[in-house]
Amino acid sequence: MKKGRIYALLAVLMVSAFASAPVSGTLDDLVFYYGVGSLAVDLDPHQAWDSASIDLINQVAEGLFGYDLADPELGIVPVLAAAAGTWNAEATEYTVTLKQGVTFHDGTAFDAEDVKWSFDRLNWLIENETSQLAELYEPLAGTYPDTPLLVESVEIVDSYTVTFHLNYPYVPFVPLLCFSGSVILSSESTPAEELLDIATDFLVGTGPYMHTSQSSRFTQTYYFRDWHGTRPDNYLREILWILYEDGTAKNQEFLAGGIDWVDGILPEFLQQYNESEDIMLGDQRQGTVILYMGMNNKQIDLTMRQAISWAFDYDYVIEELALGNAVRLTSPVPEGIMFHNPDLDAPFYNVTNARQILIDAGVADAAAPLEDDAYWLALVDDGTPLATYNYTWNTGNEFRANLGILTQDNLKYIGIDVELTGMTWAEYLSRLLGDFDKLQLYMIGWGPDYNDPSNFINPLFSNTSHSNGAQVNDPHLQDLMAAGLIETDPEARRDLYYEMQEYIVETLMPWIFLYVGLGYGAWSVNIGGILRNPMGNIQFSSMYWAEDVTYDEDTIFPDTIDTGDDDATDDDATDDGPGIPGYSFIGLLGAAAIAMGEIGRASCRERV
Repeated sequence: MKKGRIYALLAVLMVSAFASAPVSGTLDDLVFYYGVGSLAVDLDPHQAWDSASIDLINQVAEGLFGYDLADPELGIVPVLAAAAGTWNAEATEYTVTLKQGVTFHDGTAFDAEDVKWSFDRLNWLIENETSQLAELYEPLAGTYPDTPLLVESVEIVDSYTVTFHLNYPYVPFVPLLCFSGSVILSSESTPAEELLDIATDFLVGTGPYMHTSQSSRFTQTYYFRDWHGTRPDNYLREILWILYEDGTAKNQEFLAGGIDWVDGILPEFLQQYNESEDIMLGDQRQGTVILYMGMNNKQIDLTMRQAISWAFDYDYVIEELALGNAVRLTSPVPEGIMFHNPDLDAPFYNVTNARQILIDAGVADAAAPLEDDAYWLALVDDGTPLATYNYTWNTGNEFRANLGILTQDNLKYIGIDVELTGMTWAEYLSRLLGDFDKLQLYMIGWGPDYNDPSNFINPLFSNTSHSNGAQVNDPHLQDLMAAGLIETDPEARRDLYYEMQEYIVETLMPWIFLYVGLGYGAWSVNIGGILRNPMGNIQFSSMYWAEDVTYDEDTIFPDTIDTGDDDATDDDATDDGPGIPGYSFIGLLGAAAIAMGEIGRASCRERV
């Protein structure tokens, strides 16, 4: 294995001496500063399943297909493919002609061998239980345990043509090829049978930007001169991703002009952004990240879940906790994703209805008064609740803390006691990533990997999914999920997903469906070409400086990535190698000073 050469930020050891050093102004040094709440935690596309890691991967590596982010409908377009592929009659073979003249960041040429090698590597990692993406590439395993991987093999037809042989028809296959786990990697610079290590390796793809360095404080990417795509004038050559664990500090730095863009703006800054002459505030749009409160379906039965769903004050969450910057979530498939069902009868705040459910099921006394709040409150206050559940959240997250208080107050009115347990992020994350029996009520979010309803429903409700924190295990839903994946008739497939959503929301009620955010875009007036889109994907290659700029190309930017060798050490940062071109030692100190903090690991696609 070729080890990547990582140039350590030695300045971190001395950062306190330069704590006041600012980030340089944008057009003064021509560095694009991007403030983020989390840096990449998994560099390997065959492992990464958190949004921060995927955002980085999508700049560096490319798949055969991608989304046209300028198209509101997110049409699928060829990237490393030369054109759309063709299916055989049984929908088990998909043939793709590849683009020619494409080069990897290590200087090697892209061809059919790289496509086969990349998918062979992915399959090997999955079969050896090394990749957490397994459920996306063996999607029927939850229903049919003996069902093999989706991609049986990749056949090289010629140097620029491949055929994917599938073990079974799978309708979302082309959208899956748009996902970061399907990008094509350089076989010369990527280990075949182990994951890339973010501390020692480089990610080498064919994308518009090269991954040049990473520390616990920032990530650095440079443009790739030989990229095969089309760039605008005055495009961004250098991007520094800077970590801010404190969202307020990040927004303050953005407002002060120290950074050009942030991965999330706080509502309390909106007025200042709107009044600033240096910030462009975009219109408010609905996203596709869903926020919900999971209910442990193993420990909270159907009757209790239904009663809880009707006893929850959804309007308070949206109007008070989210400050009006959200809309009610009424389905696990949000608006903007294929086959979203807009006609569901989602539960709303109706305490009387919730109490009636408990009485009809024999959980509450048949003579319990429906309208007497004092009676139901006394069940909890006197220590004789109908049930006691725990609400868990990560301390430091004020929204989730307040949601717990609201939940405790709401459920008290139907005789349910809620205990509140705050814990560190690491403790909370360990439960979200598999220790599900220790969760009863908890808040989490989910964003799309690709534009298909199965990408929301199957990971979140399949009985073998690692993302099914609510531990849903419903045979009827399981059969519907399997059928939706292989149904090739579009209308029949839409009907299946409509039925799934109706069953989940109106009958099963596995979660408290909270909201989808309404977000504003905000960026420096020095920048153009930001493509806001329902998927929330970033495309730095379309962005540009709004004013004419001049770069010293030959002395600042490297041509390719030097992946180094096994003997490379951090000490090499002081030699005559590429180091971190364009930065002085003092400049790095300043960049690190404003980004102190540790990375919180989030190795799942859930937006936590």
